[in-house]
Amino acid sequence: MTTPRSAPWTAQEITTLRAWYPAEGHGVAQRLPGRSIHALQVKAHKLGLNTAHRNSAPRPHLEGESLEEAIRLREVENWSFNAIGKHFGICEASACNAVTIALCVRRGYRPAERDKHGRLTAEGIERLRYALKKGYKGIDIQLRLGVSAACVSEQRRRYNRELLARGKALLPPPGGGQAYSGVKVSAAKRKQVEELFLQGLGTQKIAERTGVSRTSCTRIRTRLFRRLRRKGETLPGCDAAGVRRVHAETARFVTDEQKDLLRAMLLDRVPVQRAARELVIGASSAYRLRDAFAAELAGEGQVLPPPRRPGRVRHAPVRSSSWPPASPQEIYAFRRLLCTMTFADAKTHWQDMRREAVKAEREAAATQKLTFEEQLAKVASGELRIVSGFVRNHLEPRLPMHSSLRSRSETLIDA
Repeated sequence: MTTPRSAPWTAQEITTLRAWYPAEGHGVAQRLPGRSIHALQVKAHKLGLNTAHRNSAPRPHLEGESLEEAIRLREVENWSFNAIGKHFGICEASACNAVTIALCVRRGYRPAERDKHGRLTAEGIERLRYALKKGYKGIDIQLRLGVSAACVSEQRRRYNRELLARGKALLPPPGGGQAYSGVKVSAAKRKQVEELFLQGLGTQKIAERTGVSRTSCTRIRTRLFRRLRRKGETLPGCDAAGVRRVHAETARFVTDEQKDLLRAMLLDRVPVQRAARELVIGASSAYRLRDAFAAELAGEGQVLPPPRRPGRVRHAPVRSSSWPPASPQEIYAFRRLLCTMTFADAKTHWQDMRREAVKAEREAAATQKLTFEEQLAKVASGELRIVSGFVRNHLEPRLPMHSSLRSRSETLIDA
C-alpha cells in the first residue's frame, strides 16, 4: 500500500506563507487549513523564511491526578515508562518526559532556566551543555534539569555542530560510552544483534557478545519478531508467539565427551549425583541423560545396572576447594574450557587455576591489615584475644659515649 502524497503547493499558498510566516510562525496554519504545521515548517525552510514569533513550549501529556498516578507507578510500583505509557494511552517518551520533569523539583534539583514562553534561556542552555560535556546519561540530565529527551538530543546535535565547526573535540558519548538501556544503538550494531537473533541465540548471550544492553536487545528482538510475523516467518527456535522452545548450541551445553564419561560411570554402577558432580553436569541434566541411556539399553534388550550405594555416609560430602566447580558461573567457565581441551586436560588446568587462586587469597589475607572494626569482630568471635603489652629494652648495655669511644681507640692502639 502506497502512502498518499499531499497536494502540491499552489502559488496562492506560497504567497500567503511568505507574507504571514515571518510574523505569525505556526499561527499561519489558521490561514492555510489544508497544511499541517510540519508541512509549513518544511516549506518555510525550503523558501529560506525565518520567523520572530516564539511559540510556547509544549506542555507535558500528563498533568494533575494522572501525573501523580504515573509518579506513584514509577516510584512505588517500579513500572517501566513503556508500561506507564500504555496505561495512559501515550507513547513511552511522553511518559518518561512527564515523570522525570516532575521529579526534578521533588528530588531537590534546580530546573533549567526558562523564559515566559517556557523555552530554555541562555543560562539554561549553558547548564545543559555543561552536563553534556561531563558525559552524563540522557535520563540523568532530564532528571537534574527538568527537560525532555528531545531537548537533550537537540542540544547535543547543535553543540557537536558548533564544536566541529570550530575544530574542537566532539562531546563524549552519553554515560561515558557505557552500554545502558537508554543509549542510542547504531544501525550497524542493531544489524549485528538481529543477525545473532536469526542464528538462534538468546538475549543474554547476544548482550555479552555485542556489548548492547539487555533492554536494548529485547526491544530489537520485539521489532524483529513483528517484522518476521508480517512476512509469515518466526525466529529460529521460537513458536508463532515468539516464545523460545529450542536453545542454540553454546558452551553451556553438556559436551559429548561428558555424556560418554557419564555413561561409563553409570555402567560402572556409580550413583547419578556423584557422577554428575564429578563430571560437572547438573543433576537434572544427569537424570535426563540417565533415562535416555536406560531407554537406549532397553531398546537393545539390556538393562542399566542399579547404582552401588556407599551405605551410611555423611549428609554433606567434603568438598575440595579446587574440584568440582560449584556455582553456575564456575560450571559454565569450565565448560568453555572443554571447547578447546579434553575433559582430563581441562580438569587439570582448572585445579591448577583454583589452587593458585586459593594460594593468592591466603597470601593476601595474611598480609592484609585489619581495621579496628575487623579486629573487634575477631575478638568478639574468639579468633583473637587481648593481652597486656610490655616494653622490651634494647639488648646492648647503655654505655656512655666517651667510654665507648675510648675503649675502641685503646683496642686499635693495642692492635
